[in-house]
Formats: sequence, C-alpha cells, structure tokens
Amino acid sequence: MNSRSKLFSMLFLVSALTFLAQQSVAVSAADSVSQPGYAIVATQAVLDDENWSKVVDTLKERRSANYEVKVFVWNDELQQSLADFFPKYACFVVKPEEASVEQLANIWALSRNLDDDPYGDVLWGIITGYDCEDAVRLAKVEDMVVERALGGTSIALKYFKTGVAYDEGKKNHRKVKEEGSEPEDRNDAPDDTTKAIAEALNDAQLFVTSGHASERNWSIGYSYKNGFFVAKDGKLYGKPSNDAAFEIHATGSKIHLASGNCLWGHIDKPDCMALAMIRNANVDMLIGYVVPTWFGYMGWGVQDYYIEEPGRFTVAEAFFANNQALLNLLQNPDGLSAQTKEGLRFDRDVVVLYGDPAWQNALRVQDSGWKQELTSEPTEDGRTLWTLTITPLQGDASYRLVDGNGSERGGRPFFQFFPTRVSDPVVVDNADLDVVAVDNFILAPCRNKKLSADKPIVIKVSTK
Repeated sequence: MNSRSKLFSMLFLVSALTFLAQQSVAVSAADSVSQPGYAIVATQAVLDDENWSKVVDTLKERRSANYEVKVFVWNDELQQSLADFFPKYACFVVKPEEASVEQLANIWALSRNLDDDPYGDVLWGIITGYDCEDAVRLAKVEDMVVERALGGTSIALKYFKTGVAYDEGKKNHRKVKEEGSEPEDRNDAPDDTTKAIAEALNDAQLFVTSGHASERNWSIGYSYKNGFFVAKDGKLYGKPSNDAAFEIHATGSKIHLASGNCLWGHIDKPDCMALAMIRNANVDMLIGYVVPTWFGYMGWGVQDYYIEEPGRFTVAEAFFANNQALLNLLQNPDGLSAQTKEGLRFDRDVVVLYGDPAWQNALRVQDSGWKQELTSEPTEDGRTLWTLTITPLQGDASYRLVDGNGSERGGRPFFQFFPTRVSDPVVVDNADLDVVAVDNFILAPCRNKKLSADKPIVIKVSTK
C-alpha cells in the first residue's frame, strides 16, 4: 500500500469512528440521568488471581469514559444485582477452565431474566484466553471498521472493500472481491487451500468458516479432500493434505464467525480451536457453537444482521438481534414444523461470543436492500412517540439476502435498538406485522407477510 492509500484509509477510519462516536453521544444525550451501564462480571478465582484480575482492571479503565462501570462477583446474588443495575453491556471474565457449556447456558438465561419479558435484556460477551495476556489483549482491543473479509465458505463479499471466499464444496473455486470491483467467480484456487487461507488471515478483519470441526481441528474442505487447521500445545497449525504441517501466526485484529462449525466455541481444555484462534490468529472476537450443530439458525443467522445489513450492527449487536429473532419464533410457534421448533430450542443457548460486547466493529455504513430510520417526538400526554420507517431501495429484491449460504438463513425480523432504555412501550400502528416492542428494541417479524416493493413500512411505538 502506498502512502497516499494509507492516508486515505486512515482518514476513512477516523471518519467512520467519528460517526460511531456521534451515535454514542446521541445515546448519552437521550439519557440525561446517567451513562449506559457496563457490568464486568468476574468469578472469584479471577478476582483472587493477581494476573487475571488485570483483565478486570483493564476493562474498567477502558470503558469508564463512556459507561457507568460496575464490577460484580459471580455468586448467587448476581441476577438480582444485575437487575438492579440493568446495564447495556455485561462482560464476563473467566479463566479458560471455567468456560463450560453449563456456564454458557447460565449466561444466556441470566441475560434475559433481568425483567419480566421473555427477551434479552443485555448485550453480553465472555473474555478469556489461553492465558491472561490473551484476555488482556481482548480487553484492550481498538475500535475498527471492517472492510476486509476472508471466507472458508461463501459470504456476501459485495459489502467489503476487498475479500476472498474459498468454496468448501467445489474444488478450485473461489470468489474474489477487489477494491472498486464487483465480486468475481474464479476457478484458480489451489487444490489444497490450507496455506492460502492461513496467509490471507494476516490481512483479513473478518474470517467466516463452516464445515466439519471439533475442539481440536477444522476440516477445510467439505465435499473434497483438503487440509486442516489444528490446535495443539497452545499453537495453531495448518496441515495441508499434500505437504508438511506449519505454524500459523496471523497479525491484525480480527473477528471470527464459525457460523457452521461444530464445537469451535467449546473450551474443554487448553488445546482447543477457540483459544488457539484467539492466541495465534489474533482473533479478538469469536462466535461459535459449543456443541455439535445440526440446525444452524443461531450460528449462521448472525450474518443476516452483521453482513447483510452493513454498518447497522456490531458483531455483539447482530448476535443479540439474531437471538431475539429466535426467541420470537419460539414465542409464536404456530405454523412451524416440529423439527424447526426442536432446532430453535436446540440452538437457543449453545452459541457463544468471546470478546468485549462494547467493541465497535461494524462494517462500513453503506446502502443495502432498504433504508431504516428511527425518529422520536414528544406527545401531549407526556410520552414519546417513536417512528420506525423502513424504505425498500431495490424493488422486489429489497429484502432478499445477497448471499444466503448456510442453514436457516433469511426471513429475519426488522430489528431496531432504542438509543436509550424506555418504559411502557406500546405499539400504536402496524400491529398486523406482529411488532414486538420492549425496553431496549423494536422487532418486526415479516416472514409470512407480503411486503410492498415500493411502499415504506411505518411502525409507531409510544413510550414513557
């Protein structure tokens, strides 16, 4: 990259982060009482450990400028303590041996039981690492605008400045996105893509994977012979099918969505893929299943919000929104098959997010299928009227995915966070869309509705 390109990239990043900062200022202004809450929840083992307690101290210092930060001990009183504080974010700091499947289920239950509605109350993430140094790095991660993508499976490269996605099902096939051009199909990928993917990790800010996996490895090819990524002895290796194994040391902060992989998020012992990716691939946020997956709604669906609605959500926000979409289906199961209902229940609490939930890491704001705008105005009765306007921009294609690769993709509700917590939300218009309004968001399911290709959807919600 020449100096002029570097300057342009720097100016763009500053501009984008300024936009995000302005959004945060708007949130603070809307809430004149206090800053949004940020809860740090640590086990006693973390707080009693001189090294691991540095993770808590780092988080507290990092987030105190923009949030009201409080530290909580994980104990029997935690749910009530969090309900009293009612934070926007909750970051759970745990040692790797504490990051169990049971703990994850407890976090999911805790995250939606701070009030009486059945939906999520707090955006959460878990910070851990192979050692405390890895965890401190996750706590110190700098905000970024995501523009460079790498896929071990097909993704919507259209929304990135540059990217490459290797086909897990077709040998030699890949999609390439070069700056200033549309994504292009090519058949020039190597027979074994292990080294190519490992090398591309250095430049990627987002890494998306699918295919067979376990706690110890990832099988890169799904329908043809290919290599592996392997976790061993605290290191990450590439093991091509036709060559010797090699160590992987990727640079640059990145996000990993293990959308379709079994067990990638499961930390059953130090030698596991999640900790190896955090430590050796410089992954600062990872989403993955902690069990063998077969349904896919919760793993794949994060892309529907994060990638297919570019710039609208951070990874943690997309993760949260997708879980609310899942919960909404479980609340309204009429018309769903028995297998779908079983799959939704299975997926609900078995996908984990490692990383700081307040990390600002959205894609660049850009046009997608529709424009979404939330405005507010005071009403004579002392309440506030919120108007959510959704305007189609691409005719009949407005609400379609650009890339629907994966399982249980598409049909996600429109989702809009309130800029601050509200009380007593009442939907006063467009009730036929089965709109859900709670204290922190508006959700409008439209999976069974025929939406106009040229007429905006207008939803009105009244709050105190």
